Amino acid sequence: MNAMHATRMALALLLSTFGVASALAQTPQIQRIDIIEYGIYTVNETNCHRDDQGIERCDRSDVHHAATTWTIPAQHGVEFGLKYRVVGSPKGAKVALKRDWLLPGPGFLEPGKPPLKRIDRTDNVAVGDTTYVSYGFDDPWELVPGPWVLEIWSGSRKLTSQTFTVVKQ
Repeated sequence: MNAMHATRMALALLLSTFGVASALAQTPQIQRIDIIEYGIYTVNETNCHRDDQGIERCDRSDVHHAATTWTIPAQHGVEFGLKYRVVGSPKGAKVALKRDWLLPGPGFLEPGKPPLKRIDRTDNVAVGDTTYVSYGFDDPWELVPGPWVLEIWSGSRKLTSQTFTVVKQ
């Protein structure tokens, strides 16, 4: 092997190493989720609409923590959930996290629709920011007592699983 060929190979190896390191540096790395607070909240809702599962979706503002509890009364208008922070790097990088609510027993039995045992959606959140996730009781068929499990996933990795117990009043 001549010196020119060896130099080119070394340069190609060096550039590919920098390319891999650069790609890794730009890819968000999630270490964990920290739960900041949980329980019952009050919020202002605007721009409400029904999604394809029949669930009312609203933009929420003025989120205020009302009570720290894992036990939730099954009452119209009650909103519960948690605030969490994604710990990882780089700070501010956007990551897509899947949120699953696993419903107890028969799930939702909305008239005219098949039973619904899970509600999922994907949120784009920033590493290091605090994110609020919740569920609010809008319809009588949503007042299902039992364990409501909230799971948050990054790809195939479960970052957290939290259980709220909804009780009849």
